[in-house]
Amino acid sequence: MISLKVPGKLFIIGEYSVTKPGNEAIIVAVDKFIHVRVKADEDNQFSSEMGHFKWMLSDELPVFVYDNLTHAKAAIYIAHRYLKYKGITPQTYSIQLFSELTSKDNIKYGLGSSGAVIVAVIKGILKFHDIEISKIDLFKLSVLSQIEISDITSGGELAASIFGGWVFYQRYDLIWILNRKGHFDEVMEMPWPLLKIDKLKKPYLKLVVCFSGVSQSTKVYTEKTTNLNGSSWYANFLNKTKLIVNQFKEALIRSDYYTIKYMIDLYRQMLSELEQHAEIKIESEPFKKMIQIANDYGYSAKTSGAGFGDCGIALVKNDIDKQTLQDAWIKGGLIALELKVWDYDEQK
Repeated sequence: MISLKVPGKLFIIGEYSVTKPGNEAIIVAVDKFIHVRVKADEDNQFSSEMGHFKWMLSDELPVFVYDNLTHAKAAIYIAHRYLKYKGITPQTYSIQLFSELTSKDNIKYGLGSSGAVIVAVIKGILKFHDIEISKIDLFKLSVLSQIEISDITSGGELAASIFGGWVFYQRYDLIWILNRKGHFDEVMEMPWPLLKIDKLKKPYLKLVVCFSGVSQSTKVYTEKTTNLNGSSWYANFLNKTKLIVNQFKEALIRSDYYTIKYMIDLYRQMLSELEQHAEIKIESEPFKKMIQIANDYGYSAKTSGAGFGDCGIALVKNDIDKQTLQDAWIKGGLIALELKVWDYDEQK
C-alpha cells in the first residue's frame, strides 16, 4: 500500500498577473493536506468524502463519465496515459482520498484543493506502480489533467503543491501545449516555453492567514479579466505587476522587510485598479476589515488568490507579531486560520 500527502497553497503575490503566460507569482505550500492511499484491489475504484466511482480499462486507459469528481478522474486518466507511454501494464487498485482543505461544513478555504487532488492522485498511482517521477514531469501531468477537463489555471497552485515551501513561478505558454496535445511524448520530453519554477530560500517571516467565511470560484473571476485583453491599461497592469512581483522576490531573498511590506501595498493598489476595470469585487467587506486591522498594527495585508472570498494574508516578522494580529482579527469578528508554510523537507 502507498500512503502520501500533498499540501495546499496560498498565493502571496502575483495571483492575477500570473494568469498570463510569462508572468510570475510567489506562492507557498501550507500545512493542510490532501491524503491519498493506493492499494491493490479486485476492482479499480476511487472513494473520498465527496463520493465514489469505479472504472474499466479500454486499451489500458480508464473510461469515465465526467459527471462528478472530475479532477480525480482526469488525474487517473492522465496517470494511465503516462503508464502506457512508459510501457507499464496497469495493476488493479483502489484509491482512498481524504482532504483537510475544506472546513467541517465542506466550505473550501481556497487552498487549491482541486490542484492538490490532481497532484496527489497522479503521484499515488505512479508510486504504486514503482515509478519515481521528477517534480517537473509531475507538474506537466497535472497541467494535462486540467486540460483534459477544461479547468485550466495558471498552474501556480500545482507548482506549490508539488515543490512545497516558497515557490517563484512563471506561467508556461498554454498555446504551445494545446498545439501538441495529441503528442504526449513531445509534451513530456520537451521543455515548456516560458515555464519557470524556482524554490526560494525560506525567509524568516511568518505567514498570517484570515478566512473570509466565503468560498469563491477562481475561474469565474479570472475569466472576467480576459475581457481586458488587448487594452493598453491591462498591458500596463501586467508590466507593473511583473515589476512588483520581482522586486518582492528580491526583497524576500535579502530579508528586506520594509520593501516586502511596500510591495504588498503596491500590489494591493494594482488589484484595486483591476477591480474597477474588470468590474469585479476582489476586496469584500471582511477583507477590507482584515486589511484595515493589519494596517492599524503596522502590518501590510492583501487578498490571496481570486479575492472576494477565500483567504487574505499578511507577512510579519515573528510569532509574537503573528499572535498579536490573529488576536486582533478574532476580536474584530474575523476568522484567523492556524496555517504555516510547509516544505517536503519537514516530513522527516
